[in-house]
Amino acid sequence: MRKLPGEDETQLLGPPAGPLTRARALARSAERAMLRASDAMQVRGNAARLLIDGPMTFDAWLAAAARAERYIHLENYIVRDDRTGRRFRDALVEITRSGVTVRVLYDWLGCWATPGRFWHPLHEAGAEVRAFAPPSLRDPFSFLRRDHRKVIVVDGEYASVAGMCIGDEWAGDPAAGVPPWRDTAVEFRGPVAAVIDRAFGTTWAAAGTPLPVSEASPPDWIPAAGDVAVRVVEGEPGRSRIYRLAQFVAVGVERRLWINPYFVLPPAMTEALAAAARTAWTSG
Repeated sequence: MRKLPGEDETQLLGPPAGPLTRARALARSAERAMLRASDAMQVRGNAARLLIDGPMTFDAWLAAAARAERYIHLENYIVRDDRTGRRFRDALVEITRSGVTVRVLYDWLGCWATPGRFWHPLHEAGAEVRAFAPPSLRDPFSFLRRDHRKVIVVDGEYASVAGMCIGDEWAGDPAAGVPPWRDTAVEFRGPVAAVIDRAFGTTWAAAGTPLPVSEASPPDWIPAAGDVAVRVVEGEPGRSRIYRLAQFVAVGVERRLWINPYFVLPPAMTEALAAAARTAWTSG
């Protein structure tokens, strides 16, 4: 191409990339890295609300369950035979009797102190209750697999993911001046609820017969409820998605990283957190 008078090589190649173009390119690169680390696509079109403790969370879950028209899927590591546990059980019994399908999945080891009779009213009402990885002569090492997930899904349109189990220690006792344990949940409305429900279905199938097709709505069947994008990172045996994603996030920290785990970390993760702390300290 022949240059025109006064034209330089930069002009021939087009205008230089502006800040907006660079920001978009950086965002695309970050999204690709997040996808590789988590194996989870962003799901857009959701509404989200933070539930700051057990009392707020339990009220929200029971209110959502009361509005169920088709089904409720509840998965939790621990369901106690106490005031809070019976509150949930009795509510689910009444909902089952109203014609809504109720499925409950609990962890066998997490609920070792919950007597079998606790579940009888749910069975009698017609709900399906399963234990995850109970002891078995055919699979003597099943106790090594645990289900720590805490999830409730209603009709594939409402879902909540939490850190709290269902028991009095997470609810507290205001009358006795006992505060609830500090824990957090998030509730969602919109297409991501169906993605969370799919994760429930995977664990449900690991404990027995899979869910029927009628209880597996694709995300694109669920109408948008807001403008929040959500990424559902499923923890599965033999996978390291959460570990990889936590490392990726730690590398990008500039000012502050809040984390609330059982702090038993492999050396690589400990090093990543230490590096993030050093970076935040020197840049602050």
